[in-house]
Amino acid sequence: MRSTKPLFLGALVWLLPAATLYWVLAGTGVGNGDILRYSAYFAGCVVLPGVLLLRAFAPSRRTWPEDVGIGIVVGLSYELLGWALFTAAGIQQWLVAWPAAVLIVFAAVPRLRRSWRAQDAPRLPLAWGATLALLLSATLLLYYGGSVSASPVPKYGGGYYQDMLWHLSIVHELGRSVPPQIPQVAGETMQYHWFADAHLASAAQIAGIDPRFVLFRLWFAPIIIGLVLAVAALARQVSGAWWTAPLAVALTTVVQRLAIWKFVGGLGASPLVFLSPSQSFGTTISVGAAALLIGTLYRGAPRLSWVIVLLVVCVSAGSKPTAVPLLLGGTGLAALFLLVRNRRIPWPTVGVGVALVGVTVASMLTVAGSTAGTPLRLFGALRAFQGYTALTGDTALPAPGGWIVEGLRDADQQTLTWAIAILVSIVVSRAVWVVAFLGLAQRRTRTDPAQWWLVGTLIAAMLGFLVVDHPGFGQFYFLGSALPFAAVAAGYVIHGAVTGRRRVARRVIIAGGLLAGAALALAIKSFGNIDARPVSPAEITRAVTVPMLWLAAALAVGLLGWLVLRTVRPQVRGLGLALLMCVAVGLALPSRPWLEWRNAADALTGEARQLPASAAPRFTTDEIQAALWLERNAGRYDVVVTNTACLPRPPRPACDARGYLVSGVGGHRTLMEGWAYTQQSLANQGEADGNYRLLPSPWPDRVELTTKALTAPTPDLLETLRRDYGVRWVFADKRAGTVAERTLDRLADRRYTLGQIIIYKLRD
Repeated sequence: MRSTKPLFLGALVWLLPAATLYWVLAGTGVGNGDILRYSAYFAGCVVLPGVLLLRAFAPSRRTWPEDVGIGIVVGLSYELLGWALFTAAGIQQWLVAWPAAVLIVFAAVPRLRRSWRAQDAPRLPLAWGATLALLLSATLLLYYGGSVSASPVPKYGGGYYQDMLWHLSIVHELGRSVPPQIPQVAGETMQYHWFADAHLASAAQIAGIDPRFVLFRLWFAPIIIGLVLAVAALARQVSGAWWTAPLAVALTTVVQRLAIWKFVGGLGASPLVFLSPSQSFGTTISVGAAALLIGTLYRGAPRLSWVIVLLVVCVSAGSKPTAVPLLLGGTGLAALFLLVRNRRIPWPTVGVGVALVGVTVASMLTVAGSTAGTPLRLFGALRAFQGYTALTGDTALPAPGGWIVEGLRDADQQTLTWAIAILVSIVVSRAVWVVAFLGLAQRRTRTDPAQWWLVGTLIAAMLGFLVVDHPGFGQFYFLGSALPFAAVAAGYVIHGAVTGRRRVARRVIIAGGLLAGAALALAIKSFGNIDARPVSPAEITRAVTVPMLWLAAALAVGLLGWLVLRTVRPQVRGLGLALLMCVAVGLALPSRPWLEWRNAADALTGEARQLPASAAPRFTTDEIQAALWLERNAGRYDVVVTNTACLPRPPRPACDARGYLVSGVGGHRTLMEGWAYTQQSLANQGEADGNYRLLPSPWPDRVELTTKALTAPTPDLLETLRRDYGVRWVFADKRAGTVAERTLDRLADRRYTLGQIIIYKLRD
């Protein structure tokens, strides 16, 4: 009889991330009731339907945590389909029936009942579950303590990050219509990759929790869990070795990149970004899509899996513009490899590539917004690095035109040296990527199309990073989106390098190489960096190049030692490549200092040093409370005229059009509020050397109507707003500008007054 003790211990280790999840949520101010409700929603309406559909359509030998990881991706994709159908029909209040239908069908149909149990699940070592549980706990702690705890929920005045309020406005809008309107420009169709926000709208609707609390506190934790478990599932699927799963997870969420530069060289987006729901959501969906694609194409998954693959890929396309190009790059390189190796067209892989092209085109025409004003231009990302302006003298904003970034067109030798050093440092700081490419020189992995698929995603990501010149440096998201694939590939390559050696030798090579790399990184960071923050062009160039010289010297010493050892002991052939790979991965291990972990824990326990409140908060308590009153009292589809389009900052020559008080906190459509992130505004980037955030509105007629409604209203004007735009309310903020209070008192009904805020309702 098989002992139940290992099974019990294997389940027991997952209590650690469960306890950590409760702690991080409670530490950010979430009450027990909301934790229970949101957990019940996500488990019953996302995870369980997703796992059942996964087991029915794409069965495989997966453990239950792996089923949960990929099942979250499938469940999120299935949920979005239901959200679109129910919202378009105007019955979004019954959305819970969509996941419930899956549970009922799988309980009622005899052939589907077996999907409630894992079929032919492999027995993996306890160390697999224990290390994954520990890494999941660490990831929850790091990201919640490092970012979520610092973000206030819109209830009182404060310095809210404008992008979060913008996302909040989209979440509110996606509870009203599909396709959504631009909340800041009522009546105009939104062009943006809003699938992540649609998930948040669904969560708020089903769980019955305020969308503000869902966005600012609750959504991030299950997405973290999904990414961690999906990466683990993909890693074991590709390599077949259990230990590559925790290694890939660690490289994805904990260490991420080299940290041998004090000031430069390590810049790049993370796969998980709390302030960018689309990045976190899109990366998680993409990893799940990769697991399903590779399983179907190269790991013998049944043909029925294509139903789930197509659904997840389509959702990936609407989640982030960086997602499908990576999948397309991987599929394209794998197809090329199979064509060369087999000398015949690999029709399944080519078919997937054609489908991905079609999905990309469709998404660009419908939901993949925020790409306007983004030309293809070499090295635009260099503008984000310290020293670019000082070395090039280029202060102009990027405008359409030109094949290379302006500062490098007529660059001198020092500038070119700096630019080359920065580009090399970007590659070196992603040593995990380098290890993935080394796998193409290794016999065991270079014959596997899955490895070529993973490397193809990295090539696509680097090309996107180098040739896309986004006004807001969105090209950095390519690097973060591709990191999970680099981590999985690196684990597979290291596994291939040590396979065939004795168990003790494998452990010594891996552990010794990782520790040597970590020690080398710490040594370079301590002794190979300049002491002061670089200011002059020469110091800036040195800050980039000196650590690389130290690294080159260390590699040269290692190579010399290897040549000597190989001459003396020929039987160690092949050991050098394995050690090099482990050292390269080990260089990233110290990327997060202990202080960062301690600060994350302190932030959740309330022991962190409280920073003094800003003397001039972005929004006052009166403004927030007035917006919340409007949200409670205005009709669901009412449009509001407001003068809060500009961020309330000290006077400047132009309006920073990222004000989302009424559309975000208030949750209502406006005639004209912050227009900065619209496609129409992004397309005007560079006009008159102006940043898209500071450019005039692409809808000057609406600005004029808004101004007149607040400063010189007339009965005809208010009637026009009511009849033509559906305006029912006026939100007048005297802190934002002049308000014709007496005239509005005659022409409309004053419904709310608090401090400098007056809210009027137009008369029928």
